[in-house]
Amino acid sequence: MTYLPRRTTLTYLAAGLVTTALSARAARPYPDKPIRLIVPFPSGQGADILARLIGQLLAVELGQPVVVDNKAGAGGIIGTAAAARAAPDGYTLYMGSSGPLAIGPNVYKKVGFDTLKDFAPISNIASVTQVLVANPASQLHSAKDVVDKARLQPGLLQFASAGNGTTSHLTMEMFTQMSQVSLQHVPYKGSSSAMIDVMTGRVPVMFDSLPGVLTNVKSGSLRALAVSSPQRNPLLPEVPTVAESGIRGFSTIGWIGLLAPARTPPEIVGRLYAAVVKVLQSDVAKKRLTELAFTPIANTPAEFGSFLAKEVALWANVAATAGIQKE
Repeated sequence: MTYLPRRTTLTYLAAGLVTTALSARAARPYPDKPIRLIVPFPSGQGADILARLIGQLLAVELGQPVVVDNKAGAGGIIGTAAAARAAPDGYTLYMGSSGPLAIGPNVYKKVGFDTLKDFAPISNIASVTQVLVANPASQLHSAKDVVDKARLQPGLLQFASAGNGTTSHLTMEMFTQMSQVSLQHVPYKGSSSAMIDVMTGRVPVMFDSLPGVLTNVKSGSLRALAVSSPQRNPLLPEVPTVAESGIRGFSTIGWIGLLAPARTPPEIVGRLYAAVVKVLQSDVAKKRLTELAFTPIANTPAEFGSFLAKEVALWANVAATAGIQKE
């Protein structure tokens, strides 16, 4: 009989234990621990509102807590880069939107990620209308009023945004391009602080998501001038579209989707996609999404990936036409 040296025997035993542990881990059904959901914006913005709702429903469906982690800054770029660098094991997910994913790479020189290479799309969760809002004490009562005032004072009328490269910023750039006027951009660190200054009259106007402005519009703290969607929104039926207001052809809708870091195993992506579809079909989700002014989408990972490529190209054109210099 041949005896192995004690050190060699221990090495083999250790290797065997590690292999057994890894095999046991791989055999466990996903997920078997809490999931972190990165939101690249402060609390209260559209992506955060949706993430908290979907996170609660996914926690029930997946049997594990889904913890929202707000990593705000640079128009969503900081949180997005953090999500791109996370381990591709299904335990860090990302609630992305058009701002950091499609617009950000076209206005920042270094974002720390490649939208189409560094993420595994799971599903586009919902679309959201942008609303042109103004201080209720101002003389701006319509999108046409904004255009008329901008023509009388070229480059002097200010507009607020949630930050450079955000959806609220580029939606207004599209507005100025199609109406052939010039406005002065005042970027903020998040839509909440921008909205406060619009409500107090420090800045006269801005675009923001319907979920983010609806309560203040209903209370009279903000005046809704127009919606960016091709049709009027049932939650604000009296508010015309931008196109109805005289800027023909204007139509843009924000979106918020769920992604994972690239190289996340396909079976985990599939498990998450199936869970998203199931929760969005629930009566609870349908009711809350309607109340919060979101329109559910729930497309497949492949469809979401194709959509992302088109969005990146669309906003690259808007940024180039606006002459935005990458920071």
